[in-house]
Amino acid sequence: MSYRIKTVSELTGIPKNTLVAWERRYGLLSPDRAPNGYRVYSEDDVAKLVQIKSAIDDGLKISEAIERVERRHQAESSPFFEPSSFPAMRRELLVALLDFDRARADSVVRRLVGTPFPVLIDDIYFPLLRQIGDGWEKGAVTVAQEHHASSFLRDQMVAMLLSVGSGPEHGTRVACVTFPNEHHEIPVIGLTIRLALAGCNVTYLGANLPAEALASFANRNHPEWLCVSVIEHRAPEVLRSYARELREGVRSGQIAIGGHGVPRTLHSDDDDIHYLRDWHELSLLRRAGAA
Repeated sequence: MSYRIKTVSELTGIPKNTLVAWERRYGLLSPDRAPNGYRVYSEDDVAKLVQIKSAIDDGLKISEAIERVERRHQAESSPFFEPSSFPAMRRELLVALLDFDRARADSVVRRLVGTPFPVLIDDIYFPLLRQIGDGWEKGAVTVAQEHHASSFLRDQMVAMLLSVGSGPEHGTRVACVTFPNEHHEIPVIGLTIRLALAGCNVTYLGANLPAEALASFANRNHPEWLCVSVIEHRAPEVLRSYARELREGVRSGQIAIGGHGVPRTLHSDDDDIHYLRDWHELSLLRRAGAA
């Protein structure tokens, strides 16, 4: 199906003059021409423009938005991006890591080149981490195997974090850290990557930062969100006490405390404090706050 520029503008919310300017300045699209000379856009063109508009709404500049969408399209069209092969690749990577076979593990990762980072996180690395953790709890995976596998997977996550950087300069400012005395760093690295790709400007503060030090950072740098990862199960009052300490020490901003260690029954009576079991909920909170 094809669309005239007026329809495309209505569908995407992008003014016609802006569409033409983007085409000329950035070579964004090359629409066909009808016999009467009018621009004619395809469904793929419209989908691409919708993604770019969404990225701009998240705080990216037009050049950053185009780069993000182009990178995503290139990755998804890569011959290496085959979701149906992921279960087999996870099994192969698991065997290699449990056998301490770094060369074979590296070979699997090379075959994943071109896979979008969120897909790598959700469909490869995090399921593998859970499988290894479950194996360790059941005694099927040794401490040495668990440490070796976790170290390898952390290396892959850090490489992704270095690739995405801190995100766009003018994006929503977010700081990510683990709960005090927690050293499960990989989940919060994954969160940092996701937020940077979603258009946030993220500061990664690592693991085991005391509440007082986090509050000091927040009051000096003024992030709009503090995201605290909790993987080990914590009693509700422990989390409430920590949240109160942060709220009393931090002068402004939202506080999100999330992860598998947060009880499902824990709810906040403060509009600026959020308890999340799944970090995907954070995107809904950010949209609601922007509405």
